[in-house]
Amino acid sequence: MSYCDYIEPGPAGANNTWDFSGLHFNRSFTGYLKNSMVTEIGVTFPGTNTELTEFDSRFYFFVDEDKIEQYGYSSVDRRTQIKYDIPFVKMKFPFTYGNSFSGTFSGKTFYSGIEGGEIVGNYSVEADAFGTLILTGNTTYENTLRIRTEKNYTNSFNNRSEEVNIITYRWYTESHRYPVLVLTEHSVKSGEIITLNHQAAYNNNAVFFVSPIVAESVLLYPNPTTSYLVLEFNAIAAGTINFTISDASGKVIRTFDEDVSTGGICTYDLSGKIAELSPAMYYLTIQSGEETIQRNFTLIE
Repeated sequence: MSYCDYIEPGPAGANNTWDFSGLHFNRSFTGYLKNSMVTEIGVTFPGTNTELTEFDSRFYFFVDEDKIEQYGYSSVDRRTQIKYDIPFVKMKFPFTYGNSFSGTFSGKTFYSGIEGGEIVGNYSVEADAFGTLILTGNTTYENTLRIRTEKNYTNSFNNRSEEVNIITYRWYTESHRYPVLVLTEHSVKSGEIITLNHQAAYNNNAVFFVSPIVAESVLLYPNPTTSYLVLEFNAIAAGTINFTISDASGKVIRTFDEDVSTGGICTYDLSGKIAELSPAMYYLTIQSGEETIQRNFTLIE
Protein backbone atom coordinates (compact mmCIF):
# COMPACT_ATOMS: atom_id res chain seq x y z
CA MET A 1 0.00 0.00 0.00
CA SER A 2 0.96 3.66 -0.13
CA TYR A 3 1.10 6.20 2.67
CA CYS A 4 -0.70 9.40 1.76
CA ASP A 5 -1.85 12.64 3.37
CA TYR A 6 -4.91 12.30 5.59
CA ILE A 7 -8.24 13.40 4.15
CA GLU A 8 -11.62 13.76 5.84
CA PRO A 9 -13.55 10.46 5.43
CA GLY A 10 -16.72 12.04 4.08
CA PRO A 11 -20.36 11.21 4.78
CA ALA A 12 -21.96 7.98 5.94
CA GLY A 13 -25.01 6.44 4.31
CA ALA A 14 -25.99 4.73 1.07
CA ASN A 15 -24.94 5.45 -2.53
CA ASN A 16 -22.10 7.82 -1.69
CA THR A 17 -19.37 8.93 -4.06
CA TRP A 18 -16.02 9.58 -2.36
CA ASP A 19 -13.72 11.42 -4.76
CA PHE A 20 -10.25 11.01 -3.26
CA SER A 21 -8.45 11.24 -6.60
CA GLY A 22 -6.32 14.07 -5.20
CA LEU A 23 -4.64 11.94 -2.53
CA HIS A 24 -0.98 12.88 -2.22
CA PHE A 25 1.40 9.89 -2.33
CA ASN A 26 4.18 9.88 0.29
CA ARG A 27 5.84 6.44 0.25
CA SER A 28 5.02 2.76 -0.13
CA PHE A 29 4.89 0.08 2.53
CA THR A 30 4.20 -3.66 2.67
CA GLY A 31 2.35 -5.62 5.33
CA TYR A 32 3.01 -9.30 6.02
CA LEU A 33 0.71 -12.02 7.36
CA LYS A 34 1.74 -15.40 8.69
CA ASN A 35 0.12 -18.19 10.67
CA SER A 36 1.74 -18.63 14.07
CA MET A 37 1.48 -18.49 17.84
CA VAL A 38 4.09 -15.97 18.86
CA THR A 39 6.28 -15.24 21.88
CA GLU A 40 7.78 -11.73 22.05
CA ILE A 41 10.50 -11.25 24.69
CA GLY A 42 8.84 -13.61 27.14
CA VAL A 43 5.25 -12.50 26.46
CA THR A 44 3.16 -15.28 24.91
CA PHE A 45 -0.11 -14.78 23.03
CA PRO A 46 -1.88 -18.13 23.52
CA GLY A 47 -4.70 -19.06 21.21
CA THR A 48 -3.55 -16.78 18.39
CA ASN A 49 -3.01 -18.15 14.90
CA THR A 50 -2.13 -15.07 12.83
CA GLU A 51 0.60 -12.43 13.02
CA LEU A 52 0.37 -9.20 11.03
CA THR A 53 3.48 -7.07 10.56
CA GLU A 54 2.46 -3.57 9.52
CA PHE A 55 3.79 -0.04 10.09
CA ASP A 56 6.87 -1.74 11.65
CA SER A 57 4.66 -3.13 14.44
CA ARG A 58 3.19 -6.57 15.02
CA PHE A 59 -0.42 -7.47 15.77
CA TYR A 60 -1.61 -10.89 16.96
CA PHE A 61 -5.01 -12.34 16.10
CA PHE A 62 -7.20 -15.39 16.29
CA VAL A 63 -8.91 -15.74 12.91
CA ASP A 64 -11.58 -18.18 11.79
CA GLU A 65 -14.55 -18.10 9.40
CA ASP A 66 -16.73 -16.28 11.96
CA LYS A 67 -14.52 -13.55 13.37
CA ILE A 68 -11.17 -11.80 13.83
CA GLU A 69 -10.09 -11.20 17.44
CA GLN A 70 -7.01 -9.23 18.43
CA TYR A 71 -5.10 -10.65 21.41
CA GLY A 72 -1.90 -8.66 21.33
CA TYR A 73 0.42 -5.97 20.00
CA SER A 74 4.18 -5.41 19.85
CA SER A 75 5.85 -2.03 19.36
CA VAL A 76 8.39 -1.10 16.72
CA ASP A 77 11.36 -1.77 19.00
CA ARG A 78 9.75 -5.00 20.36
CA ARG A 79 10.15 -3.68 23.92
CA THR A 80 6.48 -2.82 24.52
CA GLN A 81 3.70 -5.40 24.28
CA ILE A 82 -0.01 -5.46 24.99
CA LYS A 83 -1.63 -8.75 25.93
CA TYR A 84 -5.44 -8.78 25.96
CA ASP A 85 -7.24 -11.11 28.38
CA ILE A 86 -10.55 -9.97 26.86
CA PRO A 87 -9.81 -9.50 23.14
CA PHE A 88 -10.85 -6.68 20.85
CA VAL A 89 -13.16 -8.15 18.18
CA LYS A 90 -11.97 -6.60 14.94
CA MET A 91 -14.56 -8.18 12.63
CA LYS A 92 -17.46 -10.63 12.50
CA PHE A 93 -18.56 -12.47 9.35
CA PRO A 94 -20.71 -12.06 7.36
CA PHE A 95 -20.79 -8.26 7.53
CA THR A 96 -22.64 -5.86 5.24
CA TYR A 97 -24.07 -2.35 5.12
CA GLY A 98 -26.00 -1.51 8.26
CA ASN A 99 -24.41 -4.27 10.36
CA SER A 100 -22.74 -3.31 13.63
CA PHE A 101 -21.46 -4.73 16.89
CA SER A 102 -19.72 -3.44 20.02
CA GLY A 103 -18.04 -4.70 23.15
CA THR A 104 -15.37 -4.23 25.78
CA PHE A 105 -11.74 -5.31 25.95
CA SER A 106 -9.01 -5.33 28.56
CA GLY A 107 -5.41 -6.34 28.92
CA LYS A 108 -1.99 -5.68 30.37
CA THR A 109 1.06 -3.87 29.07
CA PHE A 110 4.58 -5.28 29.29
CA TYR A 111 7.92 -3.52 29.01
CA SER A 112 10.88 -5.79 28.23
CA GLY A 113 8.78 -8.69 29.48
CA ILE A 114 7.84 -7.03 32.81
CA GLU A 115 4.20 -6.20 33.52
CA GLY A 116 3.73 -2.45 33.60
CA GLY A 117 0.07 -1.44 33.50
CA GLU A 118 -3.52 -2.11 32.48
CA ILE A 119 -5.70 -1.27 29.50
CA VAL A 120 -9.50 -1.17 29.76
CA GLY A 121 -11.77 0.03 26.99
CA ASN A 122 -14.68 -0.40 24.62
CA TYR A 123 -15.14 -0.55 20.87
CA SER A 124 -17.77 -0.29 18.16
CA VAL A 125 -17.65 -1.57 14.56
CA GLU A 126 -20.19 -0.45 11.97
CA ALA A 127 -20.60 -0.78 8.21
CA ASP A 128 -21.78 2.81 7.98
CA ALA A 129 -21.64 3.52 4.24
CA PHE A 130 -21.38 2.12 0.73
CA GLY A 131 -20.93 3.63 -2.70
CA THR A 132 -18.28 4.54 -5.27
CA LEU A 133 -14.69 5.25 -4.25
CA ILE A 134 -12.31 7.16 -6.56
CA LEU A 135 -8.57 7.05 -5.81
CA THR A 136 -5.47 8.50 -7.48
CA GLY A 137 -5.27 8.08 -11.23
CA ASN A 138 -9.09 8.11 -11.20
CA THR A 139 -9.08 4.42 -10.26
CA THR A 140 -12.73 3.78 -9.48
CA TYR A 141 -14.21 1.12 -7.22
CA GLU A 142 -17.95 0.66 -7.35
CA ASN A 143 -19.99 -1.11 -4.64
CA THR A 144 -17.40 -0.38 -1.95
CA LEU A 145 -18.30 -0.95 1.69
CA ARG A 146 -16.98 1.43 4.35
CA ILE A 147 -16.43 0.12 7.88
CA ARG A 148 -16.00 2.53 10.78
CA THR A 149 -14.21 1.30 13.93
CA GLU A 150 -13.88 3.31 17.13
CA LYS A 151 -11.82 2.28 20.17
CA ASN A 152 -11.77 4.14 23.48
CA TYR A 153 -9.56 2.96 26.31
CA THR A 154 -7.66 3.99 29.40
CA ASN A 155 -3.99 3.06 29.61
CA SER A 156 -2.79 3.04 33.24
CA PHE A 157 0.89 2.76 34.12
CA ASN A 158 3.27 4.00 36.86
CA ASN A 159 0.42 5.73 38.75
CA ARG A 160 -0.44 7.66 35.61
CA SER A 161 -3.14 7.18 33.01
CA GLU A 162 -3.98 8.39 29.54
CA GLU A 163 -7.22 8.36 27.57
CA VAL A 164 -6.92 7.05 24.01
CA ASN A 165 -9.44 7.35 21.18
CA ILE A 166 -8.87 5.75 17.77
CA ILE A 167 -11.30 6.12 14.85
CA THR A 168 -10.54 4.16 11.68
CA TYR A 169 -12.37 4.09 8.34
CA ARG A 170 -11.70 1.23 5.92
CA TRP A 171 -13.08 0.83 2.40
CA TYR A 172 -13.46 -2.67 0.93
CA THR A 173 -14.16 -3.88 -2.59
CA GLU A 174 -15.34 -7.34 -3.59
CA SER A 175 -12.29 -7.93 -5.81
CA HIS A 176 -9.72 -7.67 -3.00
CA ARG A 177 -9.59 -9.19 0.48
CA TYR A 178 -7.80 -6.24 2.14
CA PRO A 179 -8.96 -2.61 2.42
CA VAL A 180 -8.24 -0.31 -0.52
CA LEU A 181 -8.22 2.82 1.66
CA VAL A 182 -7.58 3.30 5.40
CA LEU A 183 -7.98 6.59 7.29
CA THR A 184 -7.14 6.74 11.02
CA GLU A 185 -7.40 9.49 13.63
CA HIS A 186 -5.56 8.79 16.89
CA SER A 187 -5.90 11.07 19.92
CA VAL A 188 -4.28 10.73 23.35
CA LYS A 189 -5.21 12.80 26.41
CA SER A 190 -2.63 12.84 29.22
CA GLY A 191 -3.59 15.26 31.95
CA GLU A 192 -4.57 18.46 30.16
CA ILE A 193 -2.49 17.72 27.08
CA ILE A 194 -4.18 16.24 23.97
CA THR A 195 -2.07 14.86 21.15
CA LEU A 196 -3.73 14.24 17.78
CA ASN A 197 -2.21 12.16 14.96
CA HIS A 198 -3.49 10.97 11.60
CA GLN A 199 -2.51 8.12 9.32
CA ALA A 200 -3.71 7.31 5.81
CA ALA A 201 -2.88 4.66 3.21
CA TYR A 202 -4.39 3.40 -0.03
CA ASN A 203 -3.99 0.50 -2.49
CA ASN A 204 -4.40 1.58 -6.09
CA ASN A 205 -3.77 -1.89 -7.55
CA ALA A 206 -6.45 -3.93 -5.79
CA VAL A 207 -9.03 -3.54 -8.54
CA PHE A 208 -6.75 -5.43 -10.91
CA PHE A 209 -6.27 -8.46 -8.67
CA VAL A 210 -8.81 -10.64 -10.53
CA SER A 211 -6.08 -13.16 -11.40
CA PRO A 212 -2.96 -13.62 -9.26
CA ILE A 213 -0.95 -14.82 -12.29
CA VAL A 214 0.56 -12.79 -15.12
CA ALA A 215 -0.41 -15.08 -18.04
CA GLU A 216 2.50 -14.06 -20.24
CA SER A 217 4.98 -15.15 -17.56
CA VAL A 218 3.87 -18.82 -17.36
CA LEU A 219 6.69 -21.22 -18.32
CA LEU A 220 6.96 -25.03 -18.34
CA TYR A 221 10.46 -26.47 -18.63
CA PRO A 222 12.28 -28.54 -19.69
CA ASN A 223 9.95 -29.29 -22.57
CA PRO A 224 10.05 -31.99 -23.87
CA THR A 225 11.09 -33.89 -20.75
CA THR A 226 11.57 -37.42 -19.52
CA SER A 227 10.34 -37.00 -15.93
CA TYR A 228 11.37 -33.59 -14.50
CA LEU A 229 8.98 -30.65 -15.04
CA VAL A 230 9.00 -27.16 -13.52
CA LEU A 231 6.25 -24.54 -13.61
CA GLU A 232 7.26 -20.90 -13.22
CA PHE A 233 5.14 -17.74 -13.25
CA ASN A 234 4.97 -14.21 -11.90
CA ALA A 235 2.25 -13.66 -9.24
CA ILE A 236 0.84 -10.21 -8.55
CA ALA A 237 -1.30 -11.29 -5.58
CA ALA A 238 -1.99 -14.15 -3.22
CA GLY A 239 -4.63 -16.73 -4.13
CA THR A 240 -5.48 -20.35 -4.81
CA ILE A 241 -4.75 -21.73 -8.26
CA ASN A 242 -6.42 -24.81 -9.74
CA PHE A 243 -4.53 -27.11 -12.12
CA THR A 244 -5.71 -29.82 -14.52
CA ILE A 245 -3.55 -32.18 -16.55
CA SER A 246 -5.33 -33.67 -19.58
CA ASP A 247 -4.28 -35.71 -22.59
CA ALA A 248 -4.57 -34.75 -26.27
CA SER A 249 -8.16 -36.02 -26.42
CA GLY A 250 -9.19 -33.74 -23.53
CA LYS A 251 -9.49 -36.52 -20.96
CA VAL A 252 -8.62 -35.24 -17.49
CA ILE A 253 -5.73 -37.18 -15.98
CA ARG A 254 -5.06 -35.26 -12.75
CA THR A 255 -6.28 -32.21 -10.83
CA PHE A 256 -4.60 -30.37 -7.95
CA ASP A 257 -4.46 -26.98 -6.23
CA GLU A 258 -1.62 -24.73 -5.10
CA ASP A 259 -1.73 -21.70 -2.79
CA VAL A 260 0.19 -18.59 -3.77
CA SER A 261 1.05 -16.83 -0.50
CA THR A 262 2.92 -13.79 -1.84
CA GLY A 263 3.56 -11.92 -5.06
CA GLY A 264 6.69 -12.33 -7.18
CA ILE A 265 8.27 -15.19 -9.10
CA CYS A 266 6.82 -18.58 -8.05
CA THR A 267 8.37 -21.94 -8.95
CA TYR A 268 6.74 -25.37 -8.52
CA ASP A 269 8.25 -28.80 -9.16
CA LEU A 270 5.56 -30.78 -10.98
CA SER A 271 7.64 -33.94 -11.36
CA GLY A 272 5.46 -35.82 -8.89
CA LYS A 273 2.32 -34.74 -10.75
CA ILE A 274 3.49 -36.30 -14.04
CA ALA A 275 4.96 -39.48 -12.54
CA GLU A 276 3.77 -42.69 -14.20
CA LEU A 277 2.33 -40.88 -17.22
CA SER A 278 3.05 -42.51 -20.56
CA PRO A 279 5.15 -40.73 -23.20
CA ALA A 280 2.80 -38.38 -25.07
CA MET A 281 1.75 -34.74 -25.33
CA TYR A 282 -0.31 -33.33 -22.43
CA TYR A 283 -2.01 -30.05 -21.52
CA LEU A 284 -1.65 -28.20 -18.23
CA THR A 285 -4.68 -25.97 -17.65
CA ILE A 286 -4.37 -23.27 -14.97
CA GLN A 287 -7.52 -21.70 -13.54
CA SER A 288 -6.52 -18.39 -11.92
CA GLY A 289 -9.39 -16.20 -10.77
CA GLU A 290 -11.56 -15.68 -13.84
CA GLU A 291 -8.70 -16.45 -16.23
CA THR A 292 -7.84 -19.80 -17.82
CA ILE A 293 -4.25 -20.34 -18.96
CA GLN A 294 -3.13 -23.42 -20.90
CA ARG A 295 0.34 -24.75 -21.71
CA ASN A 296 1.33 -28.05 -23.31
CA PHE A 297 4.27 -30.31 -22.53
CA THR A 298 5.59 -33.52 -24.02
CA LEU A 299 6.88 -36.58 -22.17
CA ILE A 300 9.48 -38.65 -23.99
CA GLU A 301 11.24 -41.90 -23.17
